[in-house]
Amino acid sequence: MSDADRAMDLQRQGRLDEAGALYERVLAGSGFQPALRHNLGLLRLEQGRISEALPLLERAHAEDGRHPQWAQSLPLVGMRLYEHGLWESALVWLERSSALAAPDAAVAQALARLRPRPHLAPEAWDKLQQRSLLRYTPRESESYVYAIDVVGTCNLRCPTCPVGNFAAADRPKGFMEVERFERILDKIVAERVAERPQIWLYNWGEPLLHPELPTLVRAVQARGLTVHLSSNLNVERGIPELIRANPDELKVSLSGFTPETYSRTHVRGDLHLVRANLYLLRHWIDKARATTRVWVGHHLYKDTQEQVPAVRALCDELRFEHRPIAAFFQPLERLVDHLGGRAPPDPVHELLIEPPSVYLPRIKASRSTEHDCELRFNQTVINHDGSVALCCSVYDKPNMLGIDFLSTPHAELERAKYRHSFCGTCMSHGLHYSVQDPARVTGPPGR
Repeated sequence: MSDADRAMDLQRQGRLDEAGALYERVLAGSGFQPALRHNLGLLRLEQGRISEALPLLERAHAEDGRHPQWAQSLPLVGMRLYEHGLWESALVWLERSSALAAPDAAVAQALARLRPRPHLAPEAWDKLQQRSLLRYTPRESESYVYAIDVVGTCNLRCPTCPVGNFAAADRPKGFMEVERFERILDKIVAERVAERPQIWLYNWGEPLLHPELPTLVRAVQARGLTVHLSSNLNVERGIPELIRANPDELKVSLSGFTPETYSRTHVRGDLHLVRANLYLLRHWIDKARATTRVWVGHHLYKDTQEQVPAVRALCDELRFEHRPIAAFFQPLERLVDHLGGRAPPDPVHELLIEPPSVYLPRIKASRSTEHDCELRFNQTVINHDGSVALCCSVYDKPNMLGIDFLSTPHAELERAKYRHSFCGTCMSHGLHYSVQDPARVTGPPGR
C-alpha cells in the first residue's frame, strides 16, 4: 500500500492527526496532487484548522475543479464553513456547488441566509480610521434591527449584566409611553431602511415589566413588522395576555438549574417561578393556538455545565428550543476599563468558563480587520425615553448619541455612530461585533 493510500485509509478510520502528517509528507515530494490536497483540505476542515484547510482546497479546486468528487465536496465544504460562522467563505463554496447542481433543501436555506442583504451598502467609510470597512450579511437578523428598550430597567441584578454590575452608570429608568412607541414605529415604517425590519422590545431592560406590553406587541404587528422579546421570566403577571398577543419570538434567559446556582447568576431571581412560567407559556401557547417561537438561552458557568442535559430535557418536554452558550461579561465600558488596566477583574469572572482576559484575546486574534461592526451598520438602539444609544452593548451616558430618534433622520443617526470615538476604542480592543478572518482561524469554533 502506498503512503497516499495509507493516508486515505487513516482518514477513513478517523485517525486524522496520523493521516494529516502522512498527507503532508507525500505532498512535500510532489507539486501536482489535487486529489491528495483535496483530502488533506477536508481533513484540516474537519479539525477546524481553517487557515490551513482553505488554501489546500482552493488550490485543489483550481487544479482539478471538474473532477466528479467536487459534486459532493463543494456543499460539504460550504456547509462546514457555515457551521464555523465563516459565512463569506461558505457562500463562495455553496455558490460553486449550486452552479453544478440544484441545491438540496439545507444548502438552499443556507444560501438564502448567506447572500448579501439588499438594504446594506457593501462598505462604509470609517471616519475614525480614515478607511473603508466591508459590510457583511448580518448574523443577528436577516433584516435591519430596531432594539427598543421599552423598559429602562430590570427586576434582577445579574452580575454579568450592567444593571447588576454598573450601578455608577448615568442611566435614566422608566417605561416608554405607548404614544411615543407608536410614533417611533411610524417613523420606522416611513423611513423604510429595510424590508420588514425586526423590532426587539428589549435591550438591558425586562420587557415583561411593562404594564402595556401586549398593546406594544399589537402595535408592531399592526404595521406588518415582526416583534421579538427577551425575558428572565421572573414575573408574576401578564403572560396569558402577552401570549394572546402572539409575539413572533420570545427568548428566555436561564443560568443555573438549581435554586442555589440560579440565584447566584440571576440575582434576585427565583428558579421555581421561572420553571412554573415556562409551563405556563406552553399552556397558553397551546390554549391560544399562538405561533410564538420560544427558545431558552442557557448561560453556562463553570459549575453549571453538567446541568445542560436537564435543561435540554425540560425544553424538549415543552417543545421549546434549547441554546446553551458560555456566559460572558457586559457592558463594553467595563470590559474596556478591565482590558485597559483601569479596573480589576470583576468577582463574577471567577464563575465564567473563561474570564474575559482569556477569551477576548482569542477572539481578537481571529477577527477580521477589514470588516465593519454589525452593531453599528445593522442596528439602531432606542432607549425608553426615545434617545438613541451608540449600540446595544454600551450602557453609560457618554456612549449615548445625545439625539432623539423621532427628530433625527436615519442618515444622520448613522453619521453620528461613525463619528463616535468609543467605536474606535472598542475596535482597538477587538470587542466589536464582526466576522472572523479565515486565515486566522486555527482551531474549532469557540465563543
